[in-house]
Parts: sequence; structure tokens; C-alpha cells
Amino acid sequence: MFALLRVEFVKQVRRVRTLVTFLVLTGLPLLIVAATKAREHHQDHGDGERHGVRLFVLARQSGLLMPAVTLEVMSFLFLLIVAALFAGDSIAGEAASGNLRYVLLRPVSRVKLVLSKLTVALVLTWVATFVVSVSALAFGVAFFGWHPITLPPSIGLTGAIAGGTVLTTGTLLSHLLAATAYVAFGVTAAVAVGVFFSAVTDSPAGAIGATVGVYIVSAILDGVDPLGVLRYGLPTHYSDVWSSMFTANAVSNDITAGIVVQLVWLAVFGTAAVLWFRRKDITS
Repeated sequence: MFALLRVEFVKQVRRVRTLVTFLVLTGLPLLIVAATKAREHHQDHGDGERHGVRLFVLARQSGLLMPAVTLEVMSFLFLLIVAALFAGDSIAGEAASGNLRYVLLRPVSRVKLVLSKLTVALVLTWVATFVVSVSALAFGVAFFGWHPITLPPSIGLTGAIAGGTVLTTGTLLSHLLAATAYVAFGVTAAVAVGVFFSAVTDSPAGAIGATVGVYIVSAILDGVDPLGVLRYGLPTHYSDVWSSMFTANAVSNDITAGIVVQLVWLAVFGTAAVLWFRRKDITS
């Protein structure tokens, strides 16, 4: 299994698609940091109502907060597309190129093949998230410096206190590490869904599109309040609970629930991908 993982990982890393993806993910934070710098002296209104806006305003105090801003902007669409790309192309890409039959000629079980592709897709997606965070940190520090930040009293940990709550550089870095890890793990469900669709279809574009579609539907349903507790099982429901670490210096209890939801989706769709691929007639 380890040899199969190594071969699959090396093959994926050497692909031009992977290199271009990581190059784009390294450059996009620069645009976000530059846009934030351009609005440094702009007076925003109603900033206390939205986590994303709060982060943009607070980030002007220190470049250490720019990774949080970047993750807020990119976590749903861009990182979702990256996860769908790596996962949706994992098996369907082999079928579309006509290589899948030859891959299966090797003494490797179908179960191990699916698990190896799922693992590699997960690792690449997680690494991509950390690349975004590290790139944003480098550009953020270059533009805004390396400073602690002071939370406005209205959103401090204990409410309206004089001077607000100060987040030291050490606290910001620890929050950043935890937030990046949570956002990275937060697309685990997307990878599992993508590998499932990749096992079902021979079209990489179809698998990628279906994966993105599942998350779009999830985001829409999550906004339907009458669904009640059913929304708690959606993969997007807990996607932004990490932001309270930066806007209120508080770790939300919902982070644990978010991790559990991702694990459930991984188990369900990972198992479904294995079962489907074991019974699939390989014609490509």
C-alpha cells in the first residue's frame, strides 16, 4: 500500500495541472493583500455584523491576520474547486485517458487503488490550504508588518471592555495554525464526494462539476432555516466557525461538530466509492 501511495503521489505532483494549481494558490493571496492595503484608510460601515468584514478591518492592524482573511475569501469556492479537481480527476482521469485498464493489470486490488487515490487527493488538498495560508502570511507581513492586534470592545471576549482584547503575535500564530488545519480538514467531505463521483463516471469534468454542485446545494440548503437540525449534517454548515478565534478570541464548540461531520461524509462516500468501483465494469 505504501508503494502504491508513493507512486500515486509522485505521479500527481509531477503533473502540470498540479504545479499550475499550486502556483495560482500562491499568487492569489497577493491580490487579496494588495486589495486590503488599497482600502487601508477607507472607512467601512456595519463591520460588526459580518465575520468576513471584521477580519478585513482587523487585518489592517497586522499582517498576521491576512491568512485568516485569505482563508475566509477562498475557503468555499477556490479551495472547493481545488478539492474537486484533485478528487474528481483521480479515477475518472485514468479512465478518460484509457489508462485505467492498464493500471488494474498490476497486482493491486481495486480497494487499495481507490484508497490510495483518496489519500493522495486529501493530502494535496490539505497541502494546498497550507500553501494559501503561508503565502498570505508572507505577503501580509510584507504589507502590514508583524504586530499584535487589539479587538474593538464591541467584539471582545467579555463584551465592552476598555481598550478591547489584545491578541499577541504568539496567540495569532497559534490561532492561525488551528484555523488553517480546520479549513484544510473542512474540505475533506468534498474530496470524498469527488472520489465517489470519479469512481462512478469516466468523465473528470462531470465528477468535478458534480462535486462542486453538491457543495452549492449544501450552501443553499444551509440557508433554509425551516430545515432545522437537518442543516447540522451539511458539509458547509460549520465552515466558518473558526473565525471567532480572530474576531472574539474564542474557540467555538462547533469546531468539534464540524470535524465530526467531515469524518461522517468521508466514511460514507469513501466507502461508497470503494463499493462502487469494486463492482464497476472497466471499459476504458
